[in-house]
Amino acid sequence: MINLLPILLNEDIIQTNVLILEVWTMLDDTPRKLLLILTHYQRHFGTLPGLPELERLSGRTPVPIKEGLAVLAKENYIQWQPDMPPERAVIIEGWERDNPSHDAPQVGVQRSGRGNEQGNTDYWQYY
Repeated sequence: MINLLPILLNEDIIQTNVLILEVWTMLDDTPRKLLLILTHYQRHFGTLPGLPELERLSGRTPVPIKEGLAVLAKENYIQWQPDMPPERAVIIEGWERDNPSHDAPQVGVQRSGRGNEQGNTDYWQYY
């Protein structure tokens, strides 16, 4: 058996490759689904859905819905008390935080390759 420890400890040979993993906490399925339902429902109808409507839209029974709302309240996505009806909740943040797939796209000037920077209006003018 070959002893590789002296080779690995030789500072001339060591290359350190550091892998940095981003760890974010995601909501469970029910709270995430309820947050999306609440946000979209409020944007569409201007009010929050009641418990029967949440049951219909989420496909969940009242107990998991109330547990999911409690998780959202604990994580400060909504303001809600367990003795309140769901339509009296207040949405604080309508999307999952710390999830890179939900980041807003970078806004910048799109270049046409012609040397002028007119945004994307040249698409409609030249094509």
